[in-house]
Amino acid sequence: MTKSVKTFTTALIITATVLVTVVAARAVGTAQTSAAQTDIVLRGRYLVLTHACGECHGGGDDPAAKGFLAGAGASEPLIEFKIGPPPCGVDPKAPNCFTTRPRNLTPDDATGMGRFTERQLFNALRYGLRPEDTPDVIITSTTPGKGNFPMQPHYVAPPMPWPSWRHMPDADLRAIAAYLKRGLKPVVNKVPDSEGPPDFWASGMTPAEIGTYPAPAFPTMYEQQPPAANRARVLRGRALVIEHGCADCHQSLAGPAAKGYMAGITSPNQEFVLGPCFQDPTAPCFHGRPRNLTPDKETGIGKFTDQQIFNALRYGLRPDDTPDVKITSRKPGQGNFPTEPKYLGPFMPWSSWRYMPDEDLLSIVAYLRHGLKPVSNKVAPSDDVPDHWAGDVAKLGAYPPPAFPTANEVKRK
Repeated sequence: MTKSVKTFTTALIITATVLVTVVAARAVGTAQTSAAQTDIVLRGRYLVLTHACGECHGGGDDPAAKGFLAGAGASEPLIEFKIGPPPCGVDPKAPNCFTTRPRNLTPDDATGMGRFTERQLFNALRYGLRPEDTPDVIITSTTPGKGNFPMQPHYVAPPMPWPSWRHMPDADLRAIAAYLKRGLKPVVNKVPDSEGPPDFWASGMTPAEIGTYPAPAFPTMYEQQPPAANRARVLRGRALVIEHGCADCHQSLAGPAAKGYMAGITSPNQEFVLGPCFQDPTAPCFHGRPRNLTPDKETGIGKFTDQQIFNALRYGLRPDDTPDVKITSRKPGQGNFPTEPKYLGPFMPWSSWRYMPDEDLLSIVAYLRHGLKPVSNKVAPSDDVPDHWAGDVAKLGAYPPPAFPTANEVKRK
């Protein structure tokens, strides 16, 4: 063959290979998503992955990783959170902080969730009640002493985002409990008890602090009516934003009726600090500053297109540095994927959100851009690294996630 024919033939082969890979990946992802809608354990697995449970409890976003959901210290150095008045969580030397540690979520009877029933786990997710201090009962109220709600409730520590998860449908919370109890292999890993105040966090679990349940009707004074044709998608996006705890970081935990909702941080004490400095105060750390997610055109995301925000959620690409293009590959330089990608920092759990269906991500985009009122609030950029976090992205689990069961999960008959 002539040189030009060889080149053309090679191009066809490369193109066909890329197309087959993309189609196959999408087929696997579609099959897994479809199965997750009908099988309670697989549904729970999907929700655990897309809600970033492993990013605190072990294994990251990869159910095949060592120590997946086995708790702090199972596969990596012990992760601890410093909770308390500012600057706890920001300054490793801050006094008067409570140290909390992500626990073992596998069904090991002695060190994990094995000794609790699925209803006790459901009550932890819906009401924030510690399973070791709450009996196996159906709860019908949130008022202490009524409807089986404990007179003196013992709540799980604040790093656990149950105030957001409680807005999920009952079926989804039951599915998560089913996966933790029936879908995981038990792992022996005793996590040291977390610290807490004498009232077991009750003073922080008020509507003023964590918002109301159920969530306030749409629209609140910080939201706006979208065009009628877009309303269903916007409302779906709102539910997903609330359930995934976006405002826990981007302001405010008290929900869509709270001032500054989703408008980004306003104080250095609201930053996130990641790195080895909490284990070694002389070591470096990186500061993440949750940005303004309202559609303000100057300080928020109003200057970006729907596609750019979608690309941030699916691929982790910073919208500031990524053009408005549809991406069909994850390999730098192919399918419109940037040759030198600039990723969002690890403060943003996009690596979990990428497992969500396109429609869910597009719904989130629709809510952020068309369901929120714009708020002017300029947030300083988060810390970056020379490779724009590409080294961290290379360590992420597979996309789509590995088929069930992995070595960490239970094969069912």
